[in-house]
Amino acid sequence: MFPIDPPRAPRQPTAVALYAADPDPGTVRGMLAAAAGVAVARGWTVADGGAVSDDCLLTQAPQTRPGWNRLRELAELRRITIVLVPALGHIGFTWAVWLAEQRFLHCRGVSVVSVEPMLDAIMTGENR
Repeated sequence: MFPIDPPRAPRQPTAVALYAADPDPGTVRGMLAAAAGVAVARGWTVADGGAVSDDCLLTQAPQTRPGWNRLRELAELRRITIVLVPALGHIGFTWAVWLAEQRFLHCRGVSVVSVEPMLDAIMTGENR
């Protein structure tokens, strides 16, 4: 006789936050739109209030950015499972800063995903 597996709970959609930082509002809109497109293509859901941006250069410390602090709050409240960024540099410009922010997110069950390599795959058709 074979063991019977217990019924699995329906899979919940992945809740993501989109984040970008740039002094040019048009550039930020484009980056967030690209990230939203990747999220939709993956079947992920953008969390309520999860499209977050900052009007600053990437060299500005992340914890001094209001948008990044909002994203950290979403992670603390466990409303997101993924942060989708245009490139990993949007989280922190130096290795130490990036690593500290990544650890903060990871400790709250949040993964970081960069849109950049996925867009390359989508544009070249490797994603089919």
